[in-house]
Amino acid sequence: MPIKQVMPPRRRVAALGCRALVVAFAASLALALSAGTAAATGTPCGPGSWSANGTDSPTSCMAADFGNYVAGSGATMETPCPAGTYDPITDSDSASDCLVDDAGTYSLAGAGSETICAPGTYGPTSDLAACDSADAGYFVPYSNAIAELPCQAGSYAAGPEATACDPSPAGFYAPQASPSPIPCPAGTSAPASSGSCQNDAPGTYSGTEAAAATVCAPGTYAPASNSSQCTNADPGSFVATSNATAELPCPAGSYSAKPAASACTPADAGSYVPQSGATAETTCPAGSYSSSTAATTCTLAPAGSYAAAGATAATVCPEGKQTTSPGESACTPTPTQAGGGGGSGSSTPGSSGGSANESAGFSVTSVVKLAHGGVRLVLSASAAGAFTASDSTTAVNLKPSSGGRYGTISVKASRKGAKITVRPTSAARKLLAHARSVRIAIVVTFTPRHGGHTTTSTVAVTLHHA
Repeated sequence: MPIKQVMPPRRRVAALGCRALVVAFAASLALALSAGTAAATGTPCGPGSWSANGTDSPTSCMAADFGNYVAGSGATMETPCPAGTYDPITDSDSASDCLVDDAGTYSLAGAGSETICAPGTYGPTSDLAACDSADAGYFVPYSNAIAELPCQAGSYAAGPEATACDPSPAGFYAPQASPSPIPCPAGTSAPASSGSCQNDAPGTYSGTEAAAATVCAPGTYAPASNSSQCTNADPGSFVATSNATAELPCPAGSYSAKPAASACTPADAGSYVPQSGATAETTCPAGSYSSSTAATTCTLAPAGSYAAAGATAATVCPEGKQTTSPGESACTPTPTQAGGGGGSGSSTPGSSGGSANESAGFSVTSVVKLAHGGVRLVLSASAAGAFTASDSTTAVNLKPSSGGRYGTISVKASRKGAKITVRPTSAARKLLAHARSVRIAIVVTFTPRHGGHTTTSTVAVTLHHA
């Protein structure tokens, strides 16, 4: 039978004491652990604040920063205000604390204040995350703008965000709100800072991009506005001045052979131009002449003289030759007259009949030199009759020619003859101032008293210096 050990009384008391101590230590440890858990958890952060673990332990809660807010408790992070709004204070606990940006400003997310739009940009409305850039053709000269401004006519803005407009250069124009200058077309022009191109006036012209119209030069003209070039005067016309709007026909007596003439050419002596608008002169035909320039007609060579084509003066027929009518190109031998002396003549039938003796002509018996350059012809006739005389030619090969009469002729007739006196006119005296003598032709007509043939003859007379 087994033997039961019995613990002595003193040892039993000691064992009971140890058990009590263990129980007390366990209870104390549980209480300590409970207290430590409570300390580690801490108090949740209230609205408007936050911390990494959402409580005030182990670090304190932080207030929401500018531009942010914290809604509710125990937040571990703050919430930024959305773009277009801002929050100028801390500790904000609601999205309603974010303020909307004013027009002319903007803000990014989490902004503590709104930002003013810079020059060249603008904010047309509120709640903007960014300002709008000024468009091409527009500008914004100041900050905090709520609208862009159009460039005025005569200026332009090439790129965005312009703070000022540039003036359009000369030869270009710019309507309002232009992004670039526009070149003026031909026939128009514009100075700098022009909102439009001006039409060139008649008498002027211009190419493209012209700053000003150019005046048409002499010889050219522009009949209408908007001309890109001037028109040359046609042959037969001329333009004497600049800035002309029309060409003019060359007047009679002149011509222009080439285009763009600024003056007409007068017809040379020996030629003529009968009508206006001529492109060439015409040579005087044989039997006529022109002694001066710019003639519109040629003068017929008078009886007793002749003229070749292009002559500048009639030539008196030499002794023994004659022409019986104006406009002859050559002289012919003078017929021998019955009863004639030293003169020459030709007969034409009279109005009444008569004997052959009564139809005799006359002859020059002497030529007397008078004072002051005049001469006297002494003529004889086979029968009494009437004498008349006139000068009929211009000076031979002498310039200038006045084209008028050269002497004052007086006739003093008798039964057997006549005395014809030629005294120089002022025109003849002017010619005598340039030459030693002037040779003219005197046409003498003799009509017999009792009928018969009327005799006409040309007598060469020379006027000398006194």
